[in-house]
Amino acid sequence: MKYRVASQLYSDAESQLKGAKQILDDCTWSSCAAAIGWSSKYELSPTAAQAVIAMKKVTGRADVQGKSDNGGSLAEAIKVIAHLGGKARYAKSWEDAVAAAKGGAALMVWVQQGPSFYPADVKISAWHDRWFKWWSKHSPEKIKAGYGHMTSAGWCEDHGWQWACPTRDDKQAAEKYGVPVTEAQLRQIANSKVKAKKVAVDYKCLLIVTHPGKVAAPVPVAAPVVAPVVAPAAAPTIVVQAPTSHAKEVPMAKGTKTAAVIADAEAALQRVDWDDKGKEAFSALVEAAKASNGKKGFRAKAAASLGWIVANTGIDEMVIEALRTGLGTGLAIALASGSQITRLDADQADMIFAGAIAACLQVIVRALNPDDPKFGIGKAKAEIANGNGPHK
Repeated sequence: MKYRVASQLYSDAESQLKGAKQILDDCTWSSCAAAIGWSSKYELSPTAAQAVIAMKKVTGRADVQGKSDNGGSLAEAIKVIAHLGGKARYAKSWEDAVAAAKGGAALMVWVQQGPSFYPADVKISAWHDRWFKWWSKHSPEKIKAGYGHMTSAGWCEDHGWQWACPTRDDKQAAEKYGVPVTEAQLRQIANSKVKAKKVAVDYKCLLIVTHPGKVAAPVPVAAPVVAPVVAPAAAPTIVVQAPTSHAKEVPMAKGTKTAAVIADAEAALQRVDWDDKGKEAFSALVEAAKASNGKKGFRAKAAASLGWIVANTGIDEMVIEALRTGLGTGLAIALASGSQITRLDADQADMIFAGAIAACLQVIVRALNPDDPKFGIGKAKAEIANGNGPHK
């Protein structure tokens, strides 16, 4: 089966009818359409234009033609894919992504596109060739910097790996399908964001896209588990085997349990939109400062500002909930494993500490999720915007 391109060159039919100038900023939604088609074995075959319409419904953001305002994130892609009938999740490792693709899934691949980041022998598109020539003459530094972009890929036994850039023209026979690549070439493409210093590791640039009823390969046992920021994290479930002397765990090199937990949480936290969180934090600090107006003395001003933060954000609730969950989980592991608190060996202490840290970090990840109203500065922002004032 060949991987069909969903071209962003024609993604906004309305603008074509009006003859408006088109800015190529629909790459995320075009790639969503291509990935859903592949993962459903083309039982679903949304067009790029339909994916753009879905984006508007999901995000509430209207696309203004002639203005670069319709770029998208991996988190938004997950929602648009769900709206169009598919399902997407973050890759947990490169091996996780490869296994899923070989089970029929498509991959969304967020890239820094340009010749300085890509394998030299991979054909991108005629549009990209024109882009390269134009910027080579007018501003060579643009070539070196590349541009942020969203692409997709799939694997099949007949054709191997196929990678689809949405700047390909699907109305032309030569560009209707993705280009054949090796796994090494695809991984180099996925590493473009790492090379551009946007992320720490390649798999953080990947989404795994599946379709209900189409079975993808299971996640490899060795792959670390990462809780996506886009969905509220459930309270951790700790499964401990009935003890003989000590609880038995999945074999893991000594001393790596806590490090693995922290690495998983770090991967989830790196997917947070920190620019947006920074804006929310700044907005809250401004409002807290306003609350101290009219107060005299440092203590009175500080008390008024802190009082506003406690009353209007969920930060205090997050801290309390994280501590409560962490202590409760650590105690539960200790009791279930038969460990004596006053006589813990290094492995037992590491196991209990890792479980407590995991529970705390899940609460923090949940608090940073903009779709979860329980915690965080975002709650204050939403309530103020709606005119509801402080929460009770």
